[in-house]
Amino acid sequence: MSRTSLRRVASVAAATTLLAGGLFATATTASAQSSILGDFGSSASLPDIPASATVKVDNLSITKSIVGSNSIAIDGTVTYRTTISVTDGPDRLIKRLVDLNPIGLVYVEGSATVTAWQNGELATAYVDASASADVGVALDNAAGWLVSAIGNKSVTFEVTYSVKEFNFNPGIFDSGLAIEVDGMAELEWPAMGVKLNLVGSGNSIFSS
Repeated sequence: MSRTSLRRVASVAAATTLLAGGLFATATTASAQSSILGDFGSSASLPDIPASATVKVDNLSITKSIVGSNSIAIDGTVTYRTTISVTDGPDRLIKRLVDLNPIGLVYVEGSATVTAWQNGELATAYVDASASADVGVALDNAAGWLVSAIGNKSVTFEVTYSVKEFNFNPGIFDSGLAIEVDGMAELEWPAMGVKLNLVGSGNSIFSS
C-alpha cells in the first residue's frame, strides 16, 4: 500500500470529531488575531526551495506555507499554516482538515489553532488536534467551518512541529494537505511543494 493510501487510512482513524458547540476553546476575536497568527509571510532561504504553494479546485483556493524561513535546524521547530478561501460563490463548509507533514516530525502539543468565522466574526482558537506519526495532525468539525466570498470568510489552520526527533539526515522534505468539504469528494495533496529545508552539521550541501 502506498504512503498516500496509508495516510488516508490512518487519518480517518486519527481524526477526532469535535462537537460544534465545543470546538472553539479560548477564542480570541479577529482584532486580536495577529497576536496568535503573527507574520503571514513565508520566506525561503534558497529560492529554488519553495516555502509556499497554492492549489485551486472549483471555487476553492488553498494555500499552505511555512511561517518564516523554511530552513530549519535539526533541533528547531517548524510551523505550517494553511488558509482556505473561495474566489466566488457558492459558500463552502470545511468538515475536516489534515496537515500531512513529513514523517518524523513531532507535533508540538497544544500548538494547533484555527481561525474561522464564529459568532459573527473571525476568531482564532487553540483546538484539540489528533496527531499521528503516519498522518500528521487532523481536525474534524461536524458543523463545518464556513468559507465564503461574502465578507472574505476564510479558514486558517496552523500547527507547529518539532524536528528534534527527526530520524533523517539533513535535506529537503515536502508536505501536503487533505480536506473534506461538504458536498465534495475528499481532496488530498500528499506533496504540495511546500518544502522544509532541514539543515545541520556534517557534509550535506544544505548544512549551515
